[in-house]
Amino acid sequence: MKKRYEEILETVVRTFLQTHEPIGSAKLKEKLPFEIAPATIRYYFNKMVERGELEQLHKSSGRIPTESTMKLYWRKHLKDLEVICDAMEELARISEKEEFFVLLKPVRINRLEAIERIGDRYLILVFEADEYVIRYQSQLESFLQDLVGYGLDEVKQIAKDVGMMSLYHKMRAKNDEEITAINPEAIIRIAGKRRSWGKRHIRPFLEGDVIEELQKGLYFEPIIPKGFMALRTEAFIDDRPTKMLCMGAIDQDFTKIFKEV
Repeated sequence: MKKRYEEILETVVRTFLQTHEPIGSAKLKEKLPFEIAPATIRYYFNKMVERGELEQLHKSSGRIPTESTMKLYWRKHLKDLEVICDAMEELARISEKEEFFVLLKPVRINRLEAIERIGDRYLILVFEADEYVIRYQSQLESFLQDLVGYGLDEVKQIAKDVGMMSLYHKMRAKNDEEITAINPEAIIRIAGKRRSWGKRHIRPFLEGDVIEELQKGLYFEPIIPKGFMALRTEAFIDDRPTKMLCMGAIDQDFTKIFKEV
């Protein structure tokens, strides 16, 4: 009984993701891989409504998954995954069609190799692939020497945390060049629907900082507005290792981009 119950609930969610329409007993009967009477389906529907797993918007309509059900579904099915569309062009096409907001940032090793002092005027932070020049301060030189071997993103975050804002903004400028935002109009629309969230949170999404701030995993409110979710993962896009963040409505079909491993 438990297995059948779970399969019916999963089928309701999958069908809803495909159609975005309430599912009735007749429609669900067509989708299930086993024989079951419509009256039995209605019995299960009533139990699922009682348990808060489904809801019925109108008395004569079918059922749709609740937000809590969608969260459980995605936590289960996007736990171990891989990206289906690994070409930038295809990713952009699907994101626009499904109204996803996507951030991409190439992963590259770029560690701090040395701190070079130029007289009493400048310090040069020498990374494997970049250099940054800042004004000399003796205490600052000693502090930065301790960061040799750290990655650029780590140094950038530390610079922000300790108030070295001129260095942070220089690194941010380089960071902005590397980040690709796909379909930013989607998150602007989200912020328009969830104004209180937008005022507090939209900036790090539009500027790309959030791709560094969030660890791999699924995110819901309060970081993401109610009714939406974000997935932070890593993938190979155009054959390049890439940090990736995908955000959209919780009832959008994320399996258009991701699949279970």
